[in-house]
Amino acid sequence: MGLAAAGLTRVQLRLDHVADPPRTPVSRFVHRPLDGAFHTATMFEPPFPPPVVGKGHPFWTLEHRGHELYFASPEEMAHVADVLGARVMKRPRELGLEQSAVNSHWLSWKAKPGWRLTSLACGV
Repeated sequence: MGLAAAGLTRVQLRLDHVADPPRTPVSRFVHRPLDGAFHTATMFEPPFPPPVVGKGHPFWTLEHRGHELYFASPEEMAHVADVLGARVMKRPRELGLEQSAVNSHWLSWKAKPGWRLTSLACGV
């Protein structure tokens, strides 16, 4: 029996490399800047993955049911899995409190292209 016949869909994770250090809507909530504001910082905790010589910076794309989610690090993937996998999903307002970004958490961005997370999480 194939995936489609069983009612299952395929999830694909692709690793690409890009010239500039990638940043995604999730980056700000995972990588804490150590030397200034997020958009100007050069040091982060946890650090972003270093570039691969001859290829560039790693950049992951998760494809599922016609949607794409983008990640700049494995830590970002883990954060999204934790948030979406919670038995009771927190509201974006709660998730953004730590960084004084009450209405700016990536979960609030569900209408942006590539970030329709609630429909992806609910299997719509």
